[in-house]
Amino acid sequence: MCGRYYVDIKKDDLSFVSNVNEFEYDQNFNIAPQTVAPCIIDNNLVVANWGYFPDWLKQQSNPRPLFNTRYESLIEKKTFTSAFKNSRCLIPISGWYEWKEEEGIKQPYFFHSNNSTTLFAAGLYWNRSSGDVESSIITREAVSGLQEVHNRSPLLLNQEKRKLWISDASSDDIYTEILDYSYTDIEFYKVDRAVNNPKNNNDSLIKKYEEVPF
Repeated sequence: MCGRYYVDIKKDDLSFVSNVNEFEYDQNFNIAPQTVAPCIIDNNLVVANWGYFPDWLKQQSNPRPLFNTRYESLIEKKTFTSAFKNSRCLIPISGWYEWKEEEGIKQPYFFHSNNSTTLFAAGLYWNRSSGDVESSIITREAVSGLQEVHNRSPLLLNQEKRKLWISDASSDDIYTEILDYSYTDIEFYKVDRAVNNPKNNNDSLIKKYEEVPF
C-alpha cells in the first residue's frame, strides 16, 4: 500500500502538462489520506482530495476513504471498474513511505527515484457533486527487493505507459499492458518515526535515519 507520500512539483519534470507554469502547490513532505494533493487530469494539474469517500462508505462503522486501489480490483470490483474505464489520472510522486515491523516497532522507510526525478503513479479520480475531486493511487504487488519492506507499492508508469494510461485505449487493453515499470531506479532507506504524525511536515522526514551510537 501507499499510506503517505511526498511531492515537490518540479516543473521541468512536468513540462508535458498544459498548465504546469500556472499551477502552484507548496512542497508537502507528509501527504496523508484526505489531504489535498495534485493529480493530472486531462493533461492539467488539479488538486484533489486523496481518497475516494462515497456516501455508502461513510455510512459504515469506522469508515476510511479508499486512498489506494489494488490493481487486481480494477476489473473485479464495481467500485472501481467505471472509474478505470472513464476516469484515469496520473499522480505525481516525489517519494513515498512504507512501514515494516522491526523489534515490535513499525519502522518507516522512504522510497524514491535514485535520480531524484518525479515519479508518476497510475490513479483514478471521481468528480463529486460538491465540485470536489477525489483520487486514489493504484497499487500493485511489489517487485523483488522492495518486498523487503512491504508487499505492495504504487503502480508506477514510464513515459510510454503514462501515455497509454490516459489514452482512449480500452481498459481491457490497458490492464494487460501496464505492469512493465522495472523499479530498478527505486531506492529506499529508514527515516525517522516523526513521519508517523501527519502534523510533521519538513525535509527532515525524508532524510536517512542514522542511529546514534552509544
